[in-house]
Amino acid sequence: MESSLFAQVEEREIHGDVFQVTHRILQVPREVYIQITCDHPEPFSEEGAQYFVEQYLRWLGEKDGLVGLVRLDEKNGVILLDATIRYRINSLERPFYS
Repeated sequence: MESSLFAQVEEREIHGDVFQVTHRILQVPREVYIQITCDHPEPFSEEGAQYFVEQYLRWLGEKDGLVGLVRLDEKNGVILLDATIRYRINSLERPFYS
């Protein structure tokens, strides 16, 4: 029954370059990660990792990046974050849908 609801979804193809996607790999001392995410309800979840990356980008002065998936690993007291960040190439125009 639930899968029939997806039959009502219309997917459109976007033509042209709209976004630039980058990967950032951050090596963060565990203590720093814990201090930055201490107010987050689940610091070691994907949402907690996204929160950390968002705060890091804000600290860098990058306001336009949209944080996507973040993979979190820990090794020898270091938190490794592999973050996907999406930047809109042309923020004034809407993408053309076909």
